Amino acid sequence: MKDSEKPFLDHLEDLRGVILKCAAAIGAGSILGVMSIGRVMEILRWPLTQAQEGLVQPAPSTLLALQVTDPMTVTLQIGIGAGILLSLPLVLFFLGQYLLPALDVRERGLLLPVFLVGTGLFFGGALFCYFLVLPRALRFFQDFNRWLGLETSWTMTSYTDFALQMLVGFGLSFELPLIMVILARLGILEQKVVSEHRRHAVVALLVLAACVTPTSDPFNLGLMFVPLYALFELGLAGMGWAERHNRKQSDSLSHS
Repeated sequence: MKDSEKPFLDHLEDLRGVILKCAAAIGAGSILGVMSIGRVMEILRWPLTQAQEGLVQPAPSTLLALQVTDPMTVTLQIGIGAGILLSLPLVLFFLGQYLLPALDVRERGLLLPVFLVGTGLFFGGALFCYFLVLPRALRFFQDFNRWLGLETSWTMTSYTDFALQMLVGFGLSFELPLIMVILARLGILEQKVVSEHRRHAVVALLVLAACVTPTSDPFNLGLMFVPLYALFELGLAGMGWAERHNRKQSDSLSHS
């Protein structure tokens, strides 16, 4: 019996297995993150250290724990965040395994490239945020506090929450050109249609940037929107390539 002819309950059972495997992968990654909490915390603090370099009056680098349970909360938060980052390739692999029987030959050929490119884009976005965006965002808030005459003292919880949201948000946002190319490759979306509605896309990207950034200030919104728009233009170029590739395939099939 073909997989497409499976009863509905069998598909639900397969989906249950995929969810359990994804949860196990995230759990294993979270355990590694918790076990290496000291090293992970050092890595997370690096953008804060970079943001304080060159300041005439450096802000205190100590992150405060105001609640008794803050260290445990931050440990679990970092562990889960690290678990998601570390387990992402496995999660995508398990999802691909589940979807594979339902795909046709052309779609199956896209699965491995999409898996590799998607993983690379996610980590590329997270690294872009870590090395370029986070230090500048933290520096901006420190300077803004000083301009207002306020002392900069951040808690462990607020800092890690901000940093992890930014890292995951940029990682997910960098998937935009891949999604656009996939939709064009499958014939769902056309480059011409998207290009004609560029103004609407700009508004949609602004809304997306506002949803992804943990704060609503214009500075962080701009930090997210500018690379998002560049990725959108890259996705448009990729859609053109996908459509040309589709036409070549159609021509070769019609002549065979």
